Amino acid sequence: MCSSCIAIPSVTIKLLTTAAALIYGQRSLTANSNKWTRWITFAISAIISLILSAIAMFLLALSINPDFRRRNFVNLCVGQNLKGSPLDAHRCSILEQGNLTGKVMEFGPGPGTNFKCFQNISSAASIEQYVAVEPNSYFEEKIVAEKKARGLDFPLEFVGIKGENIDIPEQGVYDVVVLTHVLCSVDSAEVVLANAEKALKPGGRLVILEHVFAPEGSARFHIQKQMVAPVLNIVGNGCKFLDLHTVVENFLGDRFDLQITDFEAPMPSFMFFARPHIKGIAVKK
Repeated sequence: MCSSCIAIPSVTIKLLTTAAALIYGQRSLTANSNKWTRWITFAISAIISLILSAIAMFLLALSINPDFRRRNFVNLCVGQNLKGSPLDAHRCSILEQGNLTGKVMEFGPGPGTNFKCFQNISSAASIEQYVAVEPNSYFEEKIVAEKKARGLDFPLEFVGIKGENIDIPEQGVYDVVVLTHVLCSVDSAEVVLANAEKALKPGGRLVILEHVFAPEGSARFHIQKQMVAPVLNIVGNGCKFLDLHTVVENFLGDRFDLQITDFEAPMPSFMFFARPHIKGIAVKK
């Protein structure tokens, strides 16, 4: 293999091909039209082609520069956290059901997105220790600042490592493990779930909120898989669509009491592809 070659994402190639096709295609379509029609059509095609080309090059830059991709993802998450989301009602509800007390470990907390919920959950005042397992080191400063801004006073430990690679020296001592919008972006959801299981004490709660694939064969499923997934994987720093309901049920099996629900998240219309979600609590036996 060529060690110095650049792997160009297929989505970049498709966008650039589409941009070129627009420019050359409009010439054939308007060949017999008057001058003004040709010029207007060319101008519109050129603008759209430039936009597609810019998106293609941005995605290429993200894909070949991991540090740039991580920084961009941090900015994206921080911006979304500041704006808030209709999904926050579901987020805060499931976290409240998780009864956040004692020792809490969260995989992939990002900029402290869940802290807006911690702030309004009475049980969170009883958190004795909070461990943030987050491989993106650029989030550390953000999560510390968010904790301070929300007036949360529990001790925070930032562990800058992937959820698959964490060594849990104190196994079976955590009261709650939180997994919200993280299993979609890990290398192995099963390994992360195994580490969450190791961390939890008997009776400990696993809090889950994740986006998932739409029903297989549906139009939305094909849009997720063919159109959105290639872009999301780059912009979302490895995020992908999975059948996480099945993954969670199959892996945790009879070792947990599971209450997992499928629901349609109240996402904006342009994000209809991200509406299929699961949420629930799994209690370790």
